[in-house]
Amino acid sequence: MSNWDGFQREETERESAITGKHRVVVTEVDEAVTGPNSKNPGTPMIVIKLRPSGRRFTVTHRVVKNDYFNRNMTQFFDAFPEITFGDFNFLSWVGAEGAAMFKEGTNGYTELAYFLSPERAADLPPFEGDKPERQTISSLDDAEDDDSDLPF
Repeated sequence: MSNWDGFQREETERESAITGKHRVVVTEVDEAVTGPNSKNPGTPMIVIKLRPSGRRFTVTHRVVKNDYFNRNMTQFFDAFPEITFGDFNFLSWVGAEGAAMFKEGTNGYTELAYFLSPERAADLPPFEGDKPERQTISSLDDAEDDDSDLPF
C-alpha cells in the first residue's frame, strides 16, 4: 500500500484573463524591495493587490520608487478618490474602490495596464463582488484638546 493510492484526477477551471476597463478594489498593500534580478536590486516599492469587479482573483501591481514614482502614484491617487491624495498609510487604502485598464500579459494572466481617472471610469457599472471593509485610521493628534470636562 502506498501513500499515494488515493490519487484521483481533479479538474479545475482557471478564470480567463480579462481586458479593458474595470472597477477594482484594493485588497492588500505591502512595502517590499525589488529582487536580486531587478535592474536596481533592493529598491523600495509598494505592492498593491487589486480585485477586478465580478472576479475572485487579484492582480498584483508594483510601484517602484524610481524616476516614474511620482507619475505612477499620482495616477493611483487620482484613480482612487476615496484615498486622501498623498496618504501613504497603506491600511487606509484597503477596501478603496477605483478603476483600471487591464491587458493580457505574455504568460496569459491579467495585468494592470494603467489606472483610470473617475472621469474615464464614469460609464462603468458599480463594483460587484466581495471587497474588504474600508479601514479608517485615527491618531492621538485627532483627539480634541478640550480638557474642560476632566475632574482634575
